[in-house]
This record gives sequence, structure tokens and C-alpha cells, in this order.
Amino acid sequence: MGVRFPHGLFEKLHQKRWGFSVCVLLVHGKVFTLSAIMTLAEELLALTKSEACPIALRAAFQERIKQGSLTREEDSVSHTIVDFLPFNVQTKKIFVVHHKKSGRWLVPAGHIDYGESLLQALNREIEEELGIKECFAFLPEPFLFTVSSIDNPNQACRTHFGAWFLLETDGSDFRVNFSEFYEVRWVSFSEARALFVAPSHIAALDKLEALFNK
Repeated sequence: MGVRFPHGLFEKLHQKRWGFSVCVLLVHGKVFTLSAIMTLAEELLALTKSEACPIALRAAFQERIKQGSLTREEDSVSHTIVDFLPFNVQTKKIFVVHHKKSGRWLVPAGHIDYGESLLQALNREIEEELGIKECFAFLPEPFLFTVSSIDNPNQACRTHFGAWFLLETDGSDFRVNFSEFYEVRWVSFSEARALFVAPSHIAALDKLEALFNK
């Protein structure tokens, strides 16, 4: 499967869904968006103004953004991450991974490296974990934001500020990197609820079910 364009892309080009108009540029055959010329903080601040960011978390998330030092390299204790949830629309199943470092069943995710945009981080993590290169042509709209407490003595992380992205796929182009996972599965919503422990993942299931069961 080639480069993906976010669902509803062309309907959204002229809408101000994130507090700014999406600007698509074609330079030497490559697609760039407004996010490519924004700082990570500016991207996140604009995105948290959308309905994807729960009102109860919005103030805390935006305050953390304004503090700066948003990557793990800058702040090993509190930083932003990208979560990407592979979802098969036809079967209504979710791709989950049994993560070696955490010991938990999770969706694929990763830290944002210093100097990266959200799109760069998202594509890099998808390639590292699922083997898909340049998965998204430009940044899809996140469907959820979460703030998670991390209780793992083997990691310095204590708080993750997560931006969640949906990856609609049947997994046929996955080349899973098993160096990070014990096992991977496609599971139903009920099976995922039985596996997940993290409140952020339960919130993501709630949001996804609401989106696709309308």
C-alpha cells in the first residue's frame, strides 16, 4: 500500500479544524503542509483546540506545551509522544502489541525526537515498528489527546502527553519489528478491553467505538 492520505482529506483542506487553515505545498515533487513549517509546540497547541482534546485535559495539556522542552531528549520525565492505532474498518479489529519494555498490551507508539514535527515522528515510528515507509503524506487529524502517568521503575518517564492518530489498514503491508514486542494480535473491542490496563487506552477505545458505531 502506498502513501496514505488522511480520511476525508479533500473535504478538510479549506476548513479550520485545528485553529489554522491547512496549506498544502508541492515542492520538487514532495508534499508539505503547514505543519512542516511550524514548531512542535505550535502544532500541538493548535491541535489541542480541536474536539479531539477533552475539555478536562485541555488546560493541562496546553500549559505543558507552553512550558517547552517537549521531547524526551529535553525532559526525560515529562514529554510528548505519538500513539497510532491500526484499525481494520471492515472487521472492526484493532492491532495491539505486547510491549517488552512495559510488559503491557498497548497500541504502537513512540517518543518524538528533538527537532521532529508530529508528522516526522509519526512516520518514523510507524516505519520502525510496522515497517511502512512514509506512511502518511501529511499529518492526519488526531482523534484523541491523553495525559498518562507512567509507573515503570526501569524508565525515567513519569508523564506522557499523547497525541493519538488512527491508521486505517488491513495490515497487509506490515513488517512488524519484533525486537520491541513479544507478540502482536488483531483483536475486537471487547478483547482489547480485556488486554488493556492503561486508562489512556481505554479512553481511546471509547472514542474509537463512538466514532465508528454512529
